[in-house]
Amino acid sequence: MSDIESISQTMRDQATAWLLRLRDTPANAQIQRAFADWLAADPAHQTAYRQVQAQWDWMEPFKQQSFPARDAALRYRPTARQSSGRKWLIYGAAATVLLGVGFAIFSPQGWYGFPHSYNTGKGQRQVVALSDGSELELNTDTEVRVHFNRAQRHVDLIRGEAFFKVTHNADRPFSVRAGNLSVRDIGTAFDVYKQADRISVAVQEGMVEIAGQGESRELKAGQQLAYSDDERFVPATVNDIAAATAWRQGQLIFNGRRLVEVLAEIGRYHDVQIRLPDPKLAELHVNGSFRTEQLDGMLNGVTALLPVNVKRIGEREIVLEAASTR
Repeated sequence: MSDIESISQTMRDQATAWLLRLRDTPANAQIQRAFADWLAADPAHQTAYRQVQAQWDWMEPFKQQSFPARDAALRYRPTARQSSGRKWLIYGAAATVLLGVGFAIFSPQGWYGFPHSYNTGKGQRQVVALSDGSELELNTDTEVRVHFNRAQRHVDLIRGEAFFKVTHNADRPFSVRAGNLSVRDIGTAFDVYKQADRISVAVQEGMVEIAGQGESRELKAGQQLAYSDDERFVPATVNDIAAATAWRQGQLIFNGRRLVEVLAEIGRYHDVQIRLPDPKLAELHVNGSFRTEQLDGMLNGVTALLPVNVKRIGEREIVLEAASTR
């Protein structure tokens, strides 16, 4: 159950009244203390207040526009004769109408919907529970923009890699856009990885339809495909679903991958530059499983498998050189 479903209207009205009271008298220490006591009384109060604050923020760009609910809330100023309780009851009711309109229009279930952005830094992973019951898992150094409304569910993969577990709804399609590639869910769990020269899609469960410029393909469970920057479908770099999604367990699995590609993958998880000056070394192949959080462990594993040595140049620069034959 979502937070929105679990919070009662009465509690939301209380949160609205507190929002307005704090905005109207921001320097009143007594009100600040009373508000802190109200928040501490029940964890659900904090959730309700966050919802109301977010809804109010959603409405910010539209507060200069005129519509009846907005006018009623922003026009109202209680008279001095009204009791404090009566004042905030009326004030809160008017603003609740405004926030209710905002939620109906701009929430993920509303007609328009406001986008939300999520991102991770180097070496981080994040799981995001979406409002429709779907789940989004972000890999290292990833950014997505989620735009849900009453008619559709859409995610833009700005950079990086994300795994999607989609709750299927034929009346409200779920799509992912990465560069020039569009991925449409057909009841699916799938991975999308935006690389410098291609976008790779790996389907773990169900099926997706992927569409490029004038051409589309369907992928079923266990299948992978990539779309190159010259707008062609090409084989995926990794041909094993378990290896493609091993990052979700904090691992990198390489099955005969070129060393230059392996180092690029390792570099995604750590704030270092890894250089390979000798082009001959780039074509060596790596097999093995490595923990993403253990930079030294990954590099030591590479040197154990291949005739290379690791040379550190400062804290954030590493060079791999051919091992001496002496």
